[in-house]
Amino acid sequence: MENNENRHLSVRRPEAPKHLDSEFTDTSKLSTQTKNPESQIEESQFKEPQELSTESAYEYGFSKKASKPAKKTSARDSKKKHMKIRVIAGAVAALVGVIIGVVCFALWYKEYLLNKITYETTDPDTAITIIDEEGNVKLLCNVTQTTRFAPIKAIDDAPIRNYLLIGIDSRSKYYNESGTGERSDVIVVMSVDTKNGTLKMLHIARDTYAYFPGYSTPHKINAAMSWGGPDLLVATVESCLRIPIDGYAYVNFAHMAEIVDAVGGVYVNMTSSEASVANNYIDEINPGAEHIYSTGEYTWLAGYQAVAYARIRYVGNGDFERMERQIEVLRSVMAQYMGMSTTGKIAAMDTVLQAIITNIPKEDIEKLALEFIPSLDHLETQYIQLPIEGCYNAGMYGDEWSIRMNWNAIIPYVQLFFYGTTTEYDWVEVPPHAPDYNYCNFEIPLEDLIH
Repeated sequence: MENNENRHLSVRRPEAPKHLDSEFTDTSKLSTQTKNPESQIEESQFKEPQELSTESAYEYGFSKKASKPAKKTSARDSKKKHMKIRVIAGAVAALVGVIIGVVCFALWYKEYLLNKITYETTDPDTAITIIDEEGNVKLLCNVTQTTRFAPIKAIDDAPIRNYLLIGIDSRSKYYNESGTGERSDVIVVMSVDTKNGTLKMLHIARDTYAYFPGYSTPHKINAAMSWGGPDLLVATVESCLRIPIDGYAYVNFAHMAEIVDAVGGVYVNMTSSEASVANNYIDEINPGAEHIYSTGEYTWLAGYQAVAYARIRYVGNGDFERMERQIEVLRSVMAQYMGMSTTGKIAAMDTVLQAIITNIPKEDIEKLALEFIPSLDHLETQYIQLPIEGCYNAGMYGDEWSIRMNWNAIIPYVQLFFYGTTTEYDWVEVPPHAPDYNYCNFEIPLEDLIH
């Protein structure tokens, strides 16, 4: 107890150095009072207060209470301590270097993928031309019909972008890389809602009649690609549907097989009749390639087999079922892609992007293909097929079979499908033999049209 009292006094009275001096110098008294020899404090530990170093002063309470006497540090311990600090610092620096390297590689690879795409950057106000009915070359901007879109909040503020997806066939001798010279086999308006994570598709039958900007007589809509390239087709779709198209992307069927293979093939619901016709296409395009032997709801197809399946036209209800097959393949490609690992998606995207020709800005493709879609756990896709029952006539008109839609009866369905509401729009000129607007069927619920 006395020993503890002496320690206690040495802490409580730092401002009285003379009194401490008298107690600490009487070492015989201190040693006599100490009962536990193991806790004795050596005389050499006590010094005159004015001789205490800063470290010792801290230890004995002149600045703060010390929990225990200062430890002596050898040169060897100091060296080990510095060595440990250097190792930790090196590890941190290496980790930071790895993180920076990964980020730099990710940015480089993202740019590498985006540069795989073929971009068309022609100024639409000066360079895009069409050949009119009299054979004259004219600027598209000078003949495009002005389309007005009512400024309703649901459309203007919606986080929605509409893109025209076009599939062309390079088997034609008139085909060239600009997209002109060949009619479009696939015409799909893809509407992307980045807020709700949905993707909606509107498939337009290629035999549908429409008026092209700059032309006084209607033609099959797929001819617009042949006469004025994707820009004329975009202008035609905008004019007929009264919706904005934010860009286009087209793919040659010759590359579609590569895209399907990149995601590991597709699954379709195939009948024996479809398999028979598809095998004929396989013999025509890929002589010697393996035929399709299995059929059923989950028939797996390789790339070239999927292209043959999507080309089938003379089974079932002609062009209508053909469109269903094309959408079936497209949706299966998306489903297969979403089910891939991260590394698998990166490898697949490398193949997909280099098959695309587009005028969509690079930053928009980056957000859509490399950020938005990969971030989704599940990509919800819906589609509607045009024409809509009760709003068209189809048959032989003149010397060809065609579909004559009343576009004005279609537009409200399109607006409701993409934007969830309807608005006023400028009246669209409809082709001859289309049903009168007043006799079109408006009783079909939108839900019944969505697949």
